[in-house]
Amino acid sequence: MKTRKKKKKLKKVKKSLTSKLNFRYLTKKVKSNIGRTYKKLSTKTKKIKKQKKTKTFSQLKAEKNLRENILKYKQKEKIAKVQAIKARNQEKSRLKDEELKIKKQELKLKEEELKLKVADQRLKEQAEIRLQNQERRKKEEEKRIRLEQKRLRDEEQRLREVAEKRIHDEEQRIRNEEKRIRNEEARKRLEVEEKKKEEEQRIRDIEERKRLELQQRIKDEEQRIRDQEQRIRDIEERKRLEAQQKLKEEEQKKINEAKKINDEREKIKREVEEQRFKEWELKFDEERKKKEDDDFLKEEQIKLKEEERKRKLEVKMREPDKIN
Repeated sequence: MKTRKKKKKLKKVKKSLTSKLNFRYLTKKVKSNIGRTYKKLSTKTKKIKKQKKTKTFSQLKAEKNLRENILKYKQKEKIAKVQAIKARNQEKSRLKDEELKIKKQELKLKEEELKLKVADQRLKEQAEIRLQNQERRKKEEEKRIRLEQKRLRDEEQRLREVAEKRIHDEEQRIRNEEKRIRNEEARKRLEVEEKKKEEEQRIRDIEERKRLELQQRIKDEEQRIRDQEQRIRDIEERKRLEAQQKLKEEEQKKINEAKKINDEREKIKREVEEQRFKEWELKFDEERKKKEDDDFLKEEQIKLKEEERKRKLEVKMREPDKIN
């Protein structure tokens, strides 16, 4: 909004500068005034010439005064023309200076816009840093998950070893118990043969039941661990895919923003170079016009001096006639 208001103010300044004094009107007015006086004087001289052929000393003096007045008016006319040309050139140079100031203000506005874009780029870089920190935290989380998985695998291995040891101990205990029973049976074979058979059957049933329960427990524990590992792998894969997609999108955004900023910088550089070239051309034209005006003034002064010298010579040449 500020830049738009500034541009509107600059346009108003341009319009006000264009509506200045019309130098052509002034020069025409000066020429018309001088022309009127010259006509009046010329009519007076014609009337004086028609009246009498013989001229007295007063008439000669009047003619001399008329000629001097005519020369003075001509000189004033030339000086007025030169001053009008000089004023017009000064006004043109002033207008060009105002236009240069306006263009410089426009360049300042563009520089401010570029600063805003650089600030936006810094904010985007900070956002990228935050994203990198998030990625680092994600990696740390993944590392923690891997360590947790390792801990679970170690725990699973420990449970398996404990279960195997427990089974081995149970089997050893069963073997010891069987040995003890066999010893007792050997000692009491005749007395308790029927009882021994029933006890052996019961023991075998118990052993078979315990063995099956242990196997089923081990299988259940292994299945639970496999399911947990599969669930963790699925979560890790999903997070990895989401992180890759986000990184791709952020990289594409960064590339597009960088390209846009580079294009804006190149455009501003070109505009600055063009503005410098135009300023150099304007400066060269001003110096050239100033030199031409100075040369014109010098030529006019030389012409005036030459006419003054001729007039003095004419006056000197007529002075002996007056004496006679």
